[in-house]
Amino acid sequence: MIDSDAAMDFAPDDGPFAPLRAQFHDDHDARLGLCSELEQIADMLPALPAPARVRRLCGQIDCAAALHFKRADTLLAGLARSQETPMLTDLRRQLAEMHAMDTVHGEDLIGRFRDSTARGSVTRPGEFGYMLRCYFDGCRRAIAIESALLMLLDPDEDRRDN
Repeated sequence: MIDSDAAMDFAPDDGPFAPLRAQFHDDHDARLGLCSELEQIADMLPALPAPARVRRLCGQIDCAAALHFKRADTLLAGLARSQETPMLTDLRRQLAEMHAMDTVHGEDLIGRFRDSTARGSVTRPGEFGYMLRCYFDGCRRAIAIESALLMLLDPDEDRRDN
C-alpha cells in the first residue's frame, strides 16, 4: 500500500537541464575537494604524496578539464540562450578563458607531479607550490563565477538545492 502522506525528498523535475544541473553541483563538490587536497599538498612540500595518490590526483585534474569545465559551459550556455545580454556574453567568455587557463595550469601540474614522482623528490618546491596554488585558486574562482552565473540565469536555483 502507498502512504499518501509520505514526504517527498527529491527535487521536482525542472526541465531538460535537470541532469546537467545535478552534474554541475557534483562537479563543484569534486573540484572543491580536489582544491582542498592540492592545498594540503602545497603546504606539505617538499614531501610528496604516495604515487597512487598522485595518480588519482592527476586523473581528477584531467577530468576537470575534460568533463567538468565543458559541462559547466554547456549548462550555462543553455540557460543563457533565452536571456543573452552583452554582459552575460562577456561573463561567459571570461569564464571560458578561465577554464582554458585552468586547463593549461592543470596540464603543467600533471607533468610536474609525474616528473616529481618519477624522481622521488620535488625539484624547486617553491615553484611547485606556486603552480599548485595557481591551479586551486583559479578553480575556486571559476566555481564562484559559475555559481554566480547559475544564480543569475536561474534565480530559482537556490530553492531546488534546499
